[in-house]
Amino acid sequence: MAFAHYISIVSAVSGSAVVSLGMVLQKKGVLWLTHKKNKYPHFTRDKIFWLSGFALNNSLVFFYYFALKGLDASIVGSMMALNIIFTSIFSALILREPISKQVALGSLALIFFIVLAHLSGGTSASLAPPPLYLIVFFYAVPFFLVLLALGGRRFLSLGNHAYGALFALAAGCLEGIIIVIVKAIQNDRGDRLLEYLETPYPYMYVIASIAVVSFMQVAYLNGKMTKVAPVLWGAQIAYPVMITYLAFSVPMPPIQVVAFGGILFCVILIQSKHPEATP
Repeated sequence: MAFAHYISIVSAVSGSAVVSLGMVLQKKGVLWLTHKKNKYPHFTRDKIFWLSGFALNNSLVFFYYFALKGLDASIVGSMMALNIIFTSIFSALILREPISKQVALGSLALIFFIVLAHLSGGTSASLAPPPLYLIVFFYAVPFFLVLLALGGRRFLSLGNHAYGALFALAAGCLEGIIIVIVKAIQNDRGDRLLEYLETPYPYMYVIASIAVVSFMQVAYLNGKMTKVAPVLWGAQIAYPVMITYLAFSVPMPPIQVVAFGGILFCVILIQSKHPEATP
């Protein structure tokens, strides 16, 4: 493998670690949002924690950029499952939350399947940008899910759990398609940074990032964590995998299908039993 390929792997793993640390720091300092400065002694400290976490979370796009230089979007998406492992580690170090045997064993299995997915896949991603209409179609699906949830709540008395799960599904799909958008920008414009603004992709990225935050709040407010978390993480992993093979025409060997299935299984198993792993 070329040196650049190793850089892409390191970028993907580092991005997962950075965003996980960001989530834990935001959880550590979240109380500053609900207190006034003169009535909360840790206001400044918690504000620094939360803002630091927010900054780390929003730096993920830079790691995506370098990761996608040498990896398919499906592989980068599947490697984001490492968020669960890093979140558990940082939660133990910073929040003093214990790591159970189930999480430890599930994490080892998760790493195995991620490595299997990477080794079993080729490097045949198309250099030609996918048709814009195809990207727009997949981009619109999460927003359609939100409309479906709103319509179900208004006209069909959709329950809170199903309502929250649909918003979690929409948020996960949007997080997944952000990876595809970055890949599309690279394939369309290469390394010409100043020309990125000529495409619709940067604006789609901004809208998706804002929507993800909003949708996740609705999901957490209405749904059970044991249902919201697996849907969120599962969609974030599965959606870019599906889009990669439909939009970028990348072949999927049977063993890689097994690997992706194993990743999803581990994610759902860990998150269903240990929802606290997602701050």
